[in-house]
Amino acid sequence: MLQSSKPSNACLRCISQGSRHGATLVARRVSPLKVRLNASVLTVDISKTFGSSHFPDHSQPGKYDEKPVTKAKPLSIRVRLASWNSMHEDQNVILNPIHDKLAYTKSPNALVRSQSTGSAELESFKASRAGMTAVVADDWVGTSLLEVGLDSRQPGDLVEIRYQASRAPVMGVYLGFAGGRHHFFSASGRWTMTVGFGSFFSVSNFATPGELEPILAAIPDCKTPDEFDVARQDDKGPSRAVASALIDKMNKFTMDAQRVYQGSMDDLDRAREILADDKEVKYLSLFEIADILLPASLKENGEFPPHALYAVHTSLSRNEVAFKPLSPTSDCHRREHIFEVFPFSFHHSVNRVATMVRDYSSAKARATLEPSKKRVEQTPFESFIEKARSLVLASRETRDWTPHGILAPSSLPTALHKVEWSDVDLDIIGFLRSWASYDLFEPSSRFPGYGATILRALDLYPEVSLDQSIAWTFLQEIGSIRPWEIPSRYSVRFPKTTIMKSGGLARNIPPMLEESRRADLAAAYRTDMKSATVFCIDGPGTTMVDDGISLERTSKDDEFWIHVHAADPGSGIEPKSQLSQYMELLPENIYLRGHFQAMLSGTSGGAPKGEFAELVREYSLANDTRALTFSAKVDSSGSILDYKITPTRLGNVVYLDPADVAVFCGDEVVNTITPSQFSVGLDGKGPPRPPDRTIPSPESLDASAQDDLLTLSRLAKAVHQKRLAKGAWPYFFPSPTVRVRYPETPTDLDPTDLKEYTPADPFIEVSLKDGLMASVVGNTMVLAGEVAARWCADRGIPVPYRQDGKSAQNYEMALKYATDELYPQIQKGIEPSMEQRAELSVLTGGVEIAATPGPYFIMGLDMYTKTTSPLRRYSDLLTHWQIHAALAYEHENQLKLNGSQHDLDRILPFSKDEMTSTIALLHMREKMSRRVSRADRDWLLIALVRAWRFEKTAPSSFRFTVSSRWKTGLVGNLDFFGLSAFCDAIGLQNKVLIKDVKVGDQLEVELADINVHSGEIMVQALDYLGPPKTASEE
Repeated sequence: MLQSSKPSNACLRCISQGSRHGATLVARRVSPLKVRLNASVLTVDISKTFGSSHFPDHSQPGKYDEKPVTKAKPLSIRVRLASWNSMHEDQNVILNPIHDKLAYTKSPNALVRSQSTGSAELESFKASRAGMTAVVADDWVGTSLLEVGLDSRQPGDLVEIRYQASRAPVMGVYLGFAGGRHHFFSASGRWTMTVGFGSFFSVSNFATPGELEPILAAIPDCKTPDEFDVARQDDKGPSRAVASALIDKMNKFTMDAQRVYQGSMDDLDRAREILADDKEVKYLSLFEIADILLPASLKENGEFPPHALYAVHTSLSRNEVAFKPLSPTSDCHRREHIFEVFPFSFHHSVNRVATMVRDYSSAKARATLEPSKKRVEQTPFESFIEKARSLVLASRETRDWTPHGILAPSSLPTALHKVEWSDVDLDIIGFLRSWASYDLFEPSSRFPGYGATILRALDLYPEVSLDQSIAWTFLQEIGSIRPWEIPSRYSVRFPKTTIMKSGGLARNIPPMLEESRRADLAAAYRTDMKSATVFCIDGPGTTMVDDGISLERTSKDDEFWIHVHAADPGSGIEPKSQLSQYMELLPENIYLRGHFQAMLSGTSGGAPKGEFAELVREYSLANDTRALTFSAKVDSSGSILDYKITPTRLGNVVYLDPADVAVFCGDEVVNTITPSQFSVGLDGKGPPRPPDRTIPSPESLDASAQDDLLTLSRLAKAVHQKRLAKGAWPYFFPSPTVRVRYPETPTDLDPTDLKEYTPADPFIEVSLKDGLMASVVGNTMVLAGEVAARWCADRGIPVPYRQDGKSAQNYEMALKYATDELYPQIQKGIEPSMEQRAELSVLTGGVEIAATPGPYFIMGLDMYTKTTSPLRRYSDLLTHWQIHAALAYEHENQLKLNGSQHDLDRILPFSKDEMTSTIALLHMREKMSRRVSRADRDWLLIALVRAWRFEKTAPSSFRFTVSSRWKTGLVGNLDFFGLSAFCDAIGLQNKVLIKDVKVGDQLEVELADINVHSGEIMVQALDYLGPPKTASEE
């Protein structure tokens, strides 16, 4: 048994005995403070009650043969424990490991606790990510309502629930979102709630509205999360009797799945042997796996029924190191429900390490019991431990370790001796990376225990929980990852890519640039627009200029053509070439500070270099370059009168700074936040690098160009007003902006030096302010996407259309909720809460990509596709390829393409089936990209640790606003860039009881612990402030 994993049912006396033998219990995840058991001191002679002096002495025969005349009355256990406490006040005992069901941490005791209990304690679960694509409330969302990847469930969906402290999954039916909580009724007969959730398996429309009606009617009419929590605790919700029909239906589903499993047990239990490759990772959808493992006779109407797919899902879930769900979806029948299939080499490596650890533990135990039989020769595992210890101790001469997920910062480059690792060593390091970096092992798995044993054998991390965070720290200390590495970079594994230690992602297939090129497809009918003034409005540091706008007047004073010019790589790159497949692996630029990754980059990752930089320069908008132009004829009211798409050639490109354009066009600044800024480290920045192009001010343009720019801005705002009337989100509040600058790497290093040098820690700056950006850019780019979608829909062309999942059927309700409740407070500068966003998302559904058009409520559009950034996004390039093929056909045949009359599969590079299949993987990869791009939060945590522990510049206190109340503590947000934090019962410091705190209440708190690896912040209360005060009260 690991010292840091005491059984949850151990008594205090047993724990104290472990403490006397050197086993220190530390609950850093619960609280960084050591807490004593405090009780009143009783005047009881403890020596007469228990202890060695109270045991019979059988060494003296006959002494206890006679029955005592009088017998002392035994003391109650309460008195005994209080008496013990009075004698052992100097010993620290942590209470929380006994009750380890935590609301905030991610490493509960799910391995050794009983799984058969009906306790409601096991039936509380927190927001969690399912796979590598989900987004939870802790993320900085920004404009996330517009992004693919926000899962939305429909009432009646069947989901697999995995409780925080339980290994056994439970089926449950989603009831809906109310009072800031998602509600479920589980197959175990309980009404449960959570703030957010991720499910690895879902069946849409499992329960009918009629089946849900009696359950919904039995839920108390509560308005707030607190009221719902109290109602559930008092068992006032729906009973088993009310939900008996639904429970029977869920149980039947489970039994049907079990019958399928039993009928195909031979193949399902051998799934790894059947599916896995020897050395390469494979990616298979649940459909594809079912086709391989299940008999075709199980199919109904050409598809496997949900219970058969669930049988496959549960079989894969039982295999700890063979399968990992990559992108679970809201419906098991969706094509992007992908599994990662690990190769046999990974399985063998992990199990070799597990065997070595078991052998090591057994040998240590035998040596303790029988010292004479202690092994003399050193095993490969012990050799690794010795080598790693030596390396870590050498590293600590310049950088000490911390329990916060980073190493102590250094203002100077540090050196680490280069080590020749053996194959066994690399297996062990790979095991720790799989656990700590890639999070491949479930908390209920046996493998985290082996990882903890490796860390214990190192004897380098005293008095801390030997968890993933410490394994991460160890990898930093041996140089496997950077001392300031971003954990979120490793939380997502893009198929067929490798995470580079130096930054970026390496792709494992060659791009084959020249073989993928073609002559200009539209050369014969490309329109010359060299006389039009094209405004390319991008930041001075932008290197990919892939969009611009221009204005064309008509014979009517009130009607204009707005032209949106996009870069045109689709005309010169083959659609199904090696380069196309290469870009598909990373389908959009990833803007993680310090780790920028371009879609068009070399195999080593990062920004475009070499031939890729030349490719970007060739297609970036400039004088005498190609463009694909999306044009809309609009009037002053913002109505779209006509639209067209034309291949063009530009000749008068003017580059402008968006901040200058915003001022020139009189864009309104919405003051919604108090600007703030925070930084650590030495900036050391020199003068800004001048842009590689001339950027004049708008005022320096001639009168005609100035008038065009002002007219474009006015028309774009009018078009935007039309979208607002249809429910478009009016304003996106700014998110924190992170700037990271790495110190210069020394260039005078001796190449024969046997040391590896790590640069000094980076400068990190986090700021929050209202950005003054040109509205004409965003409004016209959306207009271009609407034009492209309409043009393609007219012809039946399949492209990656963006749409809501449910706004078509819920439009009126969504519009009423948005315009009555959400948008008025946005207009007042009040940002909607996550609960309000979730409420709207329940009505509109998550953002999806489909090959057929559909409404997009948040954008206020009937249809939409992205099309203006083909150098940054693969989906835009897909649309360009389809449009170019249609334009070529129409030019050649002098007629408009008609999907109902022409064979589109022969004309277009991607048929509808091919586009649907491509979109499924694109959908998954885009969600993964967005998750990595949001990892800027890690930089803020690193900066906060450095300011708190080392530079002493962190705020001394914060205002903590409660967002959720749990039995073990409070979850809330700090008034410091909106960071989420947790305050446990001990951290409340007797300022207030958990039961007396309500959602929305505020406390003044100070930092107690930060862990960059887990993303957790622990705070302790300085004062209870109560409900927030209104402006008049202040």
